[in-house]
Amino acid sequence: MSGKCSDGISFHGSFTETKKNVATGTAATNKGENFIFNLNYDKKLIANLYKNQKEEKSFARSLPSPIKKKITLDPKGKYYALLIGNSNYDDNGWDDLVSPVNDITAIKAVLDKSYKFEKIIMVKDGTKKQIFKAFKDLSKLTTTNDFVLVYYSGHGMVKAEQAYWVPKDGSLEWGNGDWINVHELNIYLTEIKAHHLAVMVDSCYVGGKFKGLNILDLTDNDDRKSFNENLKDNLNLRSRSVLSSGSTGRVSDTAPNSKNSIFAQSFLNVLKASEELSTPTNMLTVALNVRESFVGNFTQKPEYYYPSAWAHGGGDFIFIPKKNLK
Repeated sequence: MSGKCSDGISFHGSFTETKKNVATGTAATNKGENFIFNLNYDKKLIANLYKNQKEEKSFARSLPSPIKKKITLDPKGKYYALLIGNSNYDDNGWDDLVSPVNDITAIKAVLDKSYKFEKIIMVKDGTKKQIFKAFKDLSKLTTTNDFVLVYYSGHGMVKAEQAYWVPKDGSLEWGNGDWINVHELNIYLTEIKAHHLAVMVDSCYVGGKFKGLNILDLTDNDDRKSFNENLKDNLNLRSRSVLSSGSTGRVSDTAPNSKNSIFAQSFLNVLKASEELSTPTNMLTVALNVRESFVGNFTQKPEYYYPSAWAHGGGDFIFIPKKNLK
């Protein structure tokens, strides 16, 4: 959801249906403010509110609370994250980017404040060696009970059907061995011991290259309604997933009037809404909100899938606000 107010303030955000005909979400403005909003799809209810309520009474306050019962969860493992953002490239021909470092900085701030992550490894403007070292460090930390989030934002490229992440010291031309092949990343990722592993990629060309069926092509917003019913299965079953901002084409750097990408902004909005509403959320909900953020964008198609080689077990990565932990 995005728009512009009469006083010039613009906003961009996302919403999640929390019960039948009721949705709640968050949005960020170009002035750096955040706000929460409620939506209701019941036309009769809206008509009655306008008819029966006095003008000075807040419409949002007249809506019922979307949360009936607080959900508490007790994950058996710890949460870890590896956040990689490459904005400032060496003098090698690559354009510098605005959003990647801003995105991972903002994501870390929300995770530190509202979610219990044991350790968050940050790689800002990383070289190939620094990025590989971060994967090795992550692998040494984690156990088979843990929940691991990997987030990459930066340049990507494809050569002869091979996909690559481009580190800050990567050459403009392929062939010098300083790009990071997705096949190499597959090795590092399969070496990570985790109960849940979620990889988020905000990069041109390479989003779909871990290979899997795009679940967003088979999913509609009604799938959100069954989240609470499947919560234990989501948490207890093994999960391996990738969410990307695009598939094989270019992706945008920043959202309008923002220093963050649309992909990161949508993710941040879901995390903030989950914390504000005091309810856990899963990666499918994040993916659906990302898809909604790109409605009308015909050059960028988000993908959410389970890589066939990663032995997904039917679960889903769950973000649990601190107030929802047992």
